[in-house]
Amino acid sequence: MKSGISSFIVVIFCLFISMNGFAINTKTTVFIALNEKALPEKVEESEKFSGSVSGTIVETGTGETLIGANVLVKGTLKGASADEEGKFSIRGIEAGPQILVASYLGFKTREIPVEIIDGENLEIEIVLEWEGVQGEEITVTAQARGQVAAINQQLASNTISNIVAKDRIQELPDVNAAESVGRLPGISLQRSGGEANKVVIRGLSPRFNNVTVNGVRLPSTDTNNRSVDLSLVSSNALDGIEVTKANTPDKDADALGGTVDLKLRNAPQGFQGNLQVQGGYTALQSTYDNYNINGAVSDRFLNNKLGVIATFNTDRYDRSADNFNGSYELVDTGSGVRFPRVQNITLNENTIDRQRVGGSLITDYEIPKGKLVFNGIYNQLKNEGFSRTNQLNVQNDNHNYDMSQNENTTAILALSLGLEQDHGWFSYDLGISNTTSDSESPDNLWWRFSELSPAISETFDPNTLEAKDVQSIFENNLDQTGLIGLNRSYRKTTDEEFAVQGNVKLPFDIGEKVTGYFKTGFKVRRKDRENDQNQIYMDNSIYYGGGADARRDIIDALFTGQPIDEERFLPLTLFQDDYTRSNFVNGDYALGYTYQPSLMRDVTRVLFDNNYMRFSTFNSIGNDYVGVEEYDAAYAMAEFNIGKYITFMPGFRYERESTNYTAQYVDTNLDPASGTDLSFAYDDTVSQRDDNFFLPMIHLQVKPSEVISFRFAYTQTINRPDFSQYAPITFYNAQGNWANAPNPNLKTATSTNFDGSVSVYQNHVGLFTFSGFYKEIEDLAWFTRFTLVDGQQVLPDLVIEQAIGNAPSVSTTINNPFLATIKGFEVDWQTRFWYLPSIFKGIVLNVNYTRIDSETDYPTFFLGSEPIEPRPNRPPFTRSVVIDSSFASTLPDQPSDIFNASIGYDYKGFNGRISFLYQAKTTTGSYGSQETQVDDIFVDDYFRVDASIQQKLPGNFQVYINLNNLNAREDRRSLPEADRFPIQAQYYGFTMDAGFRYKF
Repeated sequence: MKSGISSFIVVIFCLFISMNGFAINTKTTVFIALNEKALPEKVEESEKFSGSVSGTIVETGTGETLIGANVLVKGTLKGASADEEGKFSIRGIEAGPQILVASYLGFKTREIPVEIIDGENLEIEIVLEWEGVQGEEITVTAQARGQVAAINQQLASNTISNIVAKDRIQELPDVNAAESVGRLPGISLQRSGGEANKVVIRGLSPRFNNVTVNGVRLPSTDTNNRSVDLSLVSSNALDGIEVTKANTPDKDADALGGTVDLKLRNAPQGFQGNLQVQGGYTALQSTYDNYNINGAVSDRFLNNKLGVIATFNTDRYDRSADNFNGSYELVDTGSGVRFPRVQNITLNENTIDRQRVGGSLITDYEIPKGKLVFNGIYNQLKNEGFSRTNQLNVQNDNHNYDMSQNENTTAILALSLGLEQDHGWFSYDLGISNTTSDSESPDNLWWRFSELSPAISETFDPNTLEAKDVQSIFENNLDQTGLIGLNRSYRKTTDEEFAVQGNVKLPFDIGEKVTGYFKTGFKVRRKDRENDQNQIYMDNSIYYGGGADARRDIIDALFTGQPIDEERFLPLTLFQDDYTRSNFVNGDYALGYTYQPSLMRDVTRVLFDNNYMRFSTFNSIGNDYVGVEEYDAAYAMAEFNIGKYITFMPGFRYERESTNYTAQYVDTNLDPASGTDLSFAYDDTVSQRDDNFFLPMIHLQVKPSEVISFRFAYTQTINRPDFSQYAPITFYNAQGNWANAPNPNLKTATSTNFDGSVSVYQNHVGLFTFSGFYKEIEDLAWFTRFTLVDGQQVLPDLVIEQAIGNAPSVSTTINNPFLATIKGFEVDWQTRFWYLPSIFKGIVLNVNYTRIDSETDYPTFFLGSEPIEPRPNRPPFTRSVVIDSSFASTLPDQPSDIFNASIGYDYKGFNGRISFLYQAKTTTGSYGSQETQVDDIFVDDYFRVDASIQQKLPGNFQVYINLNNLNAREDRRSLPEADRFPIQAQYYGFTMDAGFRYKF
């Protein structure tokens, strides 16, 4: 890998030398001041040829670049938009006196007279002034600047996208990148401990979306699927976020929902920096020791040719949560209507200490007609804590007390090197990137105590028992509760991707009314993926039976001299802790009995040192896999600007994929007499897949006037199965009643997408956008299970190595044969009230609403019977048969309604914002089988309120306070009768951060 990177750097350097030598072209440079009034001299008609103009567009007073600002040569169709650095370039301008018209929504339009000289490039700086600003009163606030920047960048985009501008990120920052994205239209969030960590775009789960940093894709951080944990990325390193919802051919095609691109900051002129220090409070555990420290420094050297910016961040948060889980069975009450009856409830306290550390280094070096850019970003997230669980099983009259100690560290490293140059008649860029993610759980421990005698203390009616009353019917007899099992596990997942890409852009003019460009390029990437995990355990042999030696060794090591009946069990009273909480699960339930973590670690050590632990085949070798994914892509596209009003962009992308995964075939055998493990066998199994895709795409933009814009897009995208679905994981359990079978013919899903939007802008009203979308998705990968019956092939393509047990259950992944559709619309309104009198002009408003509907049929199989023909003389008269069935539902993680609103207020040095988030119920994708399904399990409606306040102080200081989840809203999952049958509830409570920021 390192040699490949070095070779590519040499190639880039040689190309740079060959195209540029060491000569630097002379440019005519003119800086246009705000009050420039000089008119160029007129030249004779016979002397007119053509030249070009380029430069930067900035804001008056601050010098901030204005991304997306437009420059047009008056009286012609020639123009350009400012790029991500505020730079623009217009070629082929007729030599002689010309007038440039510069515009940026929210700013005053300027007309700038210039003199174009044949064969030369005129370099200028254009300074624009805010609309409504008079004289020296330049008091435009950060929230207003951020909103206007987002509006302009969104309208300047060549596709359908939404923007979070850098001013919004830097002045009133969210805790991480996911929280910042979550306020955009069409976006919903998944949370962990109350903190957003993954993004759902237009109802499509995180694994269906792509996440990039400056266009370089980030590797997955999940063990099984392709999703990326955005809580790894600190907002301090970002210069903006763009969510692309309609793909263009020059972007990776595996983005069903869209692409989240995190923009890294570039170094401005002069030495600059900032430092932020904050502390925090978490109400759930009454924790005051949260902190966040981050900062950045930047400067430019060598006559501003070399820019360097470095950022760092470290933080610690208590992300503890209380969890309620309930499960139910369907019973027939005799009326033909099946009724959910409580099976068990599980109460859990999960204490999590979450720590992040990271930083970034971005350098850019100006070369003739371009620049070299290096980006490096590293972030590490560590979670560690204890989980205490009280499990009350009504159906089996069983009561368990579980505890676990967990630690997980996930790290992302993204490195990229790029070269770009613009030679006027063509431009190009080349890039190389290497990204890695590592997720490791080095030593996780789990213990279980269980009641020996019947746990339920009273007679009850199971048909009227509600979840909230379950705890009251159990004995809680500690004298009859003993240690029954424990395990120790390790897991490490690595993902490394190497990519090389190049793009060439050729501008063209066709007559006087058509301008545009042709663009083509390639991308080659390779992903190496590996999952390695091991688990050892001590099963219930420690509980009566033959575990006397193990119990005796524990007693001798930890409880010498204590009278303990070592022949029976180790009672919980030996290990009991006095830990408790009055506000557990909102005070609705008791935490129950707990035990001491330090003693349990000692128990594990004694058993491990004395070789009492056994190797778990399925939870070790059974889940290991190694995979290689190779992708080649090429594309071609063009942009035609027809007159002032129409932009047409056709193109296509071709992608070829080849995947090779190796996993383990595991077969566990038991001694039928004793039930002990005699042997296990494991052999490598390989799965090879090859496919290719031709993906046409068309974008059209129509602007009948300066205030209204229509956009339409037809695109085709894909989604590859998850890693655990690609891997040929094959396992047969010891009892022979369950198997996991890989599907060697699993295919990549394809989606046909239709998008449209209309945007209306008026300086007093702001930007109003209405967007609609419709997707048809084929071959989505879907988990299913069926019963293996002799003589019947349910899924003939599956690899089932042997006949196992009597009617065993088989789990696998298939391509859904039914079409999935998703449709909806988004309404977005962004405005500021700059025109109101006095203090009211500081109000900034952002409101958006999204409606989403999706539907597909999910294939399910259940075990039924059919008569034997011809009818035999003696029973049985029927035989078992697997019935292929299906049911209609929405896509998992898809909310029907999303509403976001934020009201900001700025007055002089004061900034404040209150935000509201509403997300309607979402299905989880947990549907069960046909015979047990009641209805879709869903995440309940979610409403949350956050607030931020900031005050500027003399000396470039700012103090602030963030109030998160003011209404202490919990996450809930339910069956339709939500009050009586809650499936899951997670409580994480209110949090608060306060700190200061210093800029220099």
